[in-house]
Amino acid sequence: MSRVSSQIVTEAPAFSVVADVVIVKGETPASDRTWLSFPDGTAHRAAVHVIHDLPHLVVESVFDLPDGLWGTLAAGGFAPANRALTRRHSHIRLVTDAPLDELAASTWPAHKVAKAAVNAVLNRWRDGPDTPAGVRARLRDYGPGAAALAERLDDDSITLAAAGVRQLYRDWAALPAGGTLRLTWPLHDSWLRLVSP
Repeated sequence: MSRVSSQIVTEAPAFSVVADVVIVKGETPASDRTWLSFPDGTAHRAAVHVIHDLPHLVVESVFDLPDGLWGTLAAGGFAPANRALTRRHSHIRLVTDAPLDELAASTWPAHKVAKAAVNAVLNRWRDGPDTPAGVRARLRDYGPGAAALAERLDDDSITLAAAGVRQLYRDWAALPAGGTLRLTWPLHDSWLRLVSP
């Protein structure tokens, strides 16, 4: 009978998930619902505009940006926006539409870098090629923090982020109203390997 070495188990990388993310698709974008649940058994609803914030989930995970939108939400930031969820009716709002709490304000510079990274990957304004070099060039235009990020990103990470965003958009589009998308923050390596080009 063979034995499993405990050395192999102890050298395995830690499971790095901070929160489980559950997004329920509503009849309209304003009625989408997002929850974050944590290993300690707690959970809270998050103010997320799904079509806008899914790319943040991918890009922030792949580029290792822990203080962007999703990391700040998981740490309890944007509390005023999360509390305002019950007062929302027909308007779609972003978490930044509400006053920033102390945590969100302290991570705001990192949030701006994450937003620049998402915009560079999505290339919303069709500014240059959709290549790793094009993403880096767009990032450099967003200021010193984004330029520093551009310098540390390799081609594979940029390609993976773009493929992950496309996959999540496809998954969301195929989901019927009432359907549930289950993810993690940050996205786990096993999910990222599935979408790797």
